[in-house]
Amino acid sequence: MEQTTDYRPVSAWAVAALLVGVFSALAVVTRFAWGLPLLGVGLSVAALGDVARPGATKAGRPLALAGLALALGFGAQAVTAAAVSRWIVGHRARAAATVWIDAVRAGRMAEAIGVSAPTLLPPTASGPGAPAEENEAEERIERFATLPAVQALVACGLGRPAVLAASPVAADDGDWTVRVSLLKCTGQDATLRLVVTPRVVPSAGATVERWTVSTVDLDR
Repeated sequence: MEQTTDYRPVSAWAVAALLVGVFSALAVVTRFAWGLPLLGVGLSVAALGDVARPGATKAGRPLALAGLALALGFGAQAVTAAAVSRWIVGHRARAAATVWIDAVRAGRMAEAIGVSAPTLLPPTASGPGAPAEENEAEERIERFATLPAVQALVACGLGRPAVLAASPVAADDGDWTVRVSLLKCTGQDATLRLVVTPRVVPSAGATVERWTVSTVDLDR
């Protein structure tokens, strides 16, 4: 008895689709690999067309389907994780800005200075006319109170400013911009633009994320 084997070559598109689908897992780790799931989907579609065209003698449909499933799965997971992370960080940025605003409105200037970056504080006097060490904190508060944004918030009284939006700074260095409207509390069409910056600092033998207000601009 003679035995014949029906051999069909595997589509190179299908093999490539599977490999790219596997490496699409990198998209979950870094945004620089977000193009891999898209490439995997494209290769999978091409592979399915290659094995399904009339008269085709190539195998590889299961490989193409597996590559398509991996690319779609890892791509969806990467997008979802990025969206959730953006929402969490945006919420923290809003909370940091709100803490600073509430401290200023309540007259707790020392607390507001505590959550302000050194670049935000007006320079103190130096030289022979510099204030004594015991009066330095009071001097800083007086200078801090002269900032136009601080004066605008103090004028709000019991009114509460409305947070309009929070978005990452284009430089992508972790800074976020929080825009706050003062219309409801002052009756003027003025907007505060706060830049809040996260920093990892040591605390009690561990590291914690601490947000500070680095820039405040008042747009009237």
